[in-house]
Amino acid sequence: MSTPNTQRSPLRKQRLALSAKHRKHSAFLASRHLYKLHTLLPKNAKIGIYLDGFGELPTAPLLAFCQRYGYQAYLPIAHADKPLTFAPVMTHFNKTPLKKHRLGMYEPITKPHISADKLDMIICPLVAIDNFGNRMGMGGGFYDRTLATAPNVIKVGYAYDFQRVDKLAVNAWDQKMDLLISEKGIYRFK
Repeated sequence: MSTPNTQRSPLRKQRLALSAKHRKHSAFLASRHLYKLHTLLPKNAKIGIYLDGFGELPTAPLLAFCQRYGYQAYLPIAHADKPLTFAPVMTHFNKTPLKKHRLGMYEPITKPHISADKLDMIICPLVAIDNFGNRMGMGGGFYDRTLATAPNVIKVGYAYDFQRVDKLAVNAWDQKMDLLISEKGIYRFK
């Protein structure tokens, strides 16, 4: 079992080293598994997603999935040392006004903001995930704080398959994922 610091940096570098073509192809392959989420979601589900910007598996297919099936997509709004809130994505994503957050990610400036417990599913970015559903994020604790406030929300990791590891060091505050979607399929935990 490795520590977060010994695993986070190499995996982030590997993710950033991928070509745009590789990322896009992997996202296409992952999108072919999204239909399996239908059985877990109510009609008109509210789904929290994120915008990729740090080498993550591209999230454009997640937006397309939500739009195609009538699910409302929400994007996270980061607040220092507080749980994320979520703002709605406009029907046509390119009409959703965005601003750049101080941490480098883009956030919507749409209203109203809702708390995580009002969502049906949250699809999270990650640096690594183990075979037990333990997630390693970027280190800021945003998703752990948020998911702790929403125990009934379906928690889904979204990543390249190489980000799966055997076992991660786990802290008391770490939140487990229910599922992982990668280019190779959907993995269920618990």
